[in-house]
Amino acid sequence: MNQAQQQNIINYLTKHLNTNGQITFKAFKGGASNLTYSIKDSTNEWIMRTSPPGTKAKGAHDMHREYQLLEQLHADFPLCPKVILMCTDKNVFEREFYLMQPINGIIIRKQLPEIYQNFDLSLLCKELIKVHHQLHNASTDNLQHFNKGSGYIDRQISGWIHRYTQVAPKKDLAEPVIKWLVNNQPKDNRKYTLIHNDYKFDNVVFDAKKPDKIIGVLDWEMTTIGDPLMDLGCSLAYWFESSDHELLRQISMMPTYLDGMLSRDEMVHQYCLASGQSIDNYHYYYIYGLFRLAVILQQIYHRYEKGQSDNPAFKPLGMVRDLIIKQAIDQL
Repeated sequence: MNQAQQQNIINYLTKHLNTNGQITFKAFKGGASNLTYSIKDSTNEWIMRTSPPGTKAKGAHDMHREYQLLEQLHADFPLCPKVILMCTDKNVFEREFYLMQPINGIIIRKQLPEIYQNFDLSLLCKELIKVHHQLHNASTDNLQHFNKGSGYIDRQISGWIHRYTQVAPKKDLAEPVIKWLVNNQPKDNRKYTLIHNDYKFDNVVFDAKKPDKIIGVLDWEMTTIGDPLMDLGCSLAYWFESSDHELLRQISMMPTYLDGMLSRDEMVHQYCLASGQSIDNYHYYYIYGLFRLAVILQQIYHRYEKGQSDNPAFKPLGMVRDLIIKQAIDQL
């Protein structure tokens, strides 16, 4: 975002918010999807969310949808951010954006924060699962316009396969995974719930004063109504453990493989305890999560290859995509 664009936004915020003093922008580093900025004046802070530049997959990076969902969800699930303002005026900025209140605390990324040295890491895993189940148990009365009805599993499988074919690399390893997912779909007879679709350590905020308590859940871009076990599978796809291939541990964006962290099996067991249900075989949902993650990585890498992003962090994503697909093949 250049200086002229920032000034346009500053003028807009000054007009629509009770701002005090000079306004500053700071981009958050990290995420490979939507762009996030901290905007501050002398007394307030807001978080701005907007889509990345360039061509986008159909239905992706819909800021208005995300704002609307958070606005309607906050009363029933207060761990989601409270939204402040939505801007769709292209004269202000070339892409839609919204503001929300910040949730300040600890976010676990690639390196384990110092506060967790000599900490019982299983407590973090159990809290992560507990809040995931709370999210699945949140009221969806105000969100039924996000519910497309029965057939969620089939829609996801066919949808992600279609997205993959639109950007598939020349050297394509995913064919056996695609065939297996199509031929082994479980019965779609589970009660649909609110699902986050990107629920993981680096999208939750822990309390700095009580570091095993989650105080916020971030990044609601892909949230919808659907099968909660498909959501669990998406989360498990990011959960590399100590027994996984060394390269997977090296590319992991979260320290889930450290001694003391729960394994995937143990995470599923915790979910069963929280939800009161039995999951005899979660591998379909895990393999689906891995394939979906591979598609997301390929979509980002495809933008990079086409010159629509010059972020150097995207350069190795082709290799990472293949590692994820190989992990899925190993599970077959």
